[in-house]
Amino acid sequence: MNIRNLLFCVGGLALGFFAGLYLANQINVPARPAPDASAAASEGGGTAGPLDAEKSGGPLPPGHPDISSTASDGSPADPNGAAATNADAQKAMEAADRQTGDFDLQREAARTFFNLRAYDKAALYLDRALKLRPKDADALVLAGNNKYDAGDYPAAAAFYERALAVKPGDADVLGDLGNTYYQRQPPDYARAVEEYRKAVAINPRHEVSLQNMASASVKLGDKAAAQEAVEKLAAANPANRFIEPLRAAVAQMP
Repeated sequence: MNIRNLLFCVGGLALGFFAGLYLANQINVPARPAPDASAAASEGGGTAGPLDAEKSGGPLPPGHPDISSTASDGSPADPNGAAATNADAQKAMEAADRQTGDFDLQREAARTFFNLRAYDKAALYLDRALKLRPKDADALVLAGNNKYDAGDYPAAAAFYERALAVKPGDADVLGDLGNTYYQRQPPDYARAVEEYRKAVAINPRHEVSLQNMASASVKLGDKAAAQEAVEKLAAANPANRFIEPLRAAVAQMP
């Protein structure tokens, strides 16, 4: 929710209500977590760096997708970007192209291009890799992250579901799957909450899922669920900087 130009005629309570909702929205817009990111959907950076830690409001666990259209350094995501002139990318590409039957080389090339935000090229090598090993969980998650960062959330969800079929019970991937429902248009907050709950059932201290679950529940108007998620988040990490804004948003819910 984009709250601007609030009138003071309603008083401090109304201002707190809208400000709380605004902060809740900023905190929980999932982004791809950076490899070492840990906290929130709205900072983004994941794996699901589709919540990009610096871009959408909070860091996510390693290997998650990013939900924004910019890179973690704030630059626009470029499907080819520096990949065309990057020496490491050129080396990885040549090795993979020489030995198209080598799974590891295809995956390494895909990861190199993914890190450069060259999503189309990464997808090409991931396609090769998954034809060689259709049930490799790491490659499936990388393919999901690649689609997530490219903004194709339904395709990302399909890869995450395939990864979970191979490796059930991965809280990070479940959280990323939830983010794909949070990010798509129109958002499916109810399904997002469902996936976040699965992640939390596996890892009760999964901060990203708790944070995003609280935010999605606020958007759904489910005060009890939002309150529960916020208190679990506080128990998991009392220092999480989104606890108080989320509490403020919940307190102003009818």
